[in-house]
Amino acid sequence: MRNAFLTVSLALLLAACETAGGGARQNTAAGPGVALDLGGDWRNAAPAATLGQFQNSVSSRYSVGSPVSAAIADLRRGDFNCVENNDTTGRGAPPVEICRKTLTAERCTGTWQVHFFDTHGDERITRARALFDRRCGREGLLGGPG
Repeated sequence: MRNAFLTVSLALLLAACETAGGGARQNTAAGPGVALDLGGDWRNAAPAATLGQFQNSVSSRYSVGSPVSAAIADLRRGDFNCVENNDTTGRGAPPVEICRKTLTAERCTGTWQVHFFDTHGDERITRARALFDRRCGREGLLGGPG
């Protein structure tokens, strides 16, 4: 009886692992309880380190081919403001959606952005670009002089 219990438990554990790792890499199915990693201790870490962590989080969460609408809904659940980009300058391929979140804590303000590109016009992500900026006290953009 004990061996049967262990066998069933192991089979369920393996099935759960396969389900979590399979298919598209978009992790929006995790629901509103799973927040997007904004890059750790953004007030004290170097802006480049925070950006690197945020870029990794965005690229692993919103994979190429995922629906843009699902990614936007996911970010909105995380208090990002998203707007359709109406850039008509004709320079390059602009993002179709821009999502932004700003937090202020103590004397620092952090701004995170995610730009979604859909170069095929099929409402699927062809690229997602993550951006981060921080300003603390009198310092300027990206921690430079103000």
